[in-house]
Amino acid sequence: MMKPEEKSIEINGLNLLYLDWGNEDRTPLICLHGHGSQAHVFDEFADAMAPYYRVLALNQRGHGGSDWATDGYGRDKFVDDLTVFVDKLRLARFVLVGLSMGGWHSLLYTPKNQERVDRIIIGDIAPEPTAQFVEYWHNRPPTPLEFPDVDAALLWGRSSNPRASDERIHKDVLDKIYQRADGTWTHKADPAILADSLVDLTDPAIINRYWEGLAEISCPIMEVRGGLSPMVSDEVNDRMAKTAKDYRSVDIPDSGHPLTTEQYNQFIEVTSSFLGVRS
Repeated sequence: MMKPEEKSIEINGLNLLYLDWGNEDRTPLICLHGHGSQAHVFDEFADAMAPYYRVLALNQRGHGGSDWATDGYGRDKFVDDLTVFVDKLRLARFVLVGLSMGGWHSLLYTPKNQERVDRIIIGDIAPEPTAQFVEYWHNRPPTPLEFPDVDAALLWGRSSNPRASDERIHKDVLDKIYQRADGTWTHKADPAILADSLVDLTDPAIINRYWEGLAEISCPIMEVRGGLSPMVSDEVNDRMAKTAKDYRSVDIPDSGHPLTTEQYNQFIEVTSSFLGVRS
């Protein structure tokens, strides 16, 4: 697998890390990970797309070794970071791929930047979730902040990702944690993020903003749902199809919410034609 170059960029007073697979003469494809995740979640997908696009995966504020924010993690902060990122890299037109939270950011960014976004892939997220997912999120056990060793971290990683291979779980967990000087392992992500209640799931104001954003976007949108995920209901998916100007959706039947860790080969396969490449 082709290894990306890890780079850093100063944005809004924060040092943010991002992965660059090169190929600068190609159309940029910007990958935005989900809540509590990190940029390497796109490694296999990026490797498949690198011959056709300049793939860039951003570790968003507070995630994956990027600086933790002192001014918070409101959605508009993330969107403003994305705005500065593409301006600093002088990216005139590009594709957005947003998994989960990254999909929310895509819905908020694009309406004000229609001339720059060529198309969007949204990974298992919608303007509003199912009641089942809200109940799960609010009743889930708190994320452990420290691990005595890697094996303990792997047990935590497996508990929330039952379908990924052992190899992929190992990679995902090691991409999310680091070892402190005292030998304890802990998260690269800001603990404030890991404890976030995600008002997006229940606040009518932000939910309405996502619906309004979807309605305003003129470029093609593809929704990729996990067939085993409780996040995006058929009813909401149908409403998204009626709301958006150019919308299609596809399910990966044997995947839950973490599409690119559980079923990255299928994610590559179902998105390739939308992106104009051969899988």
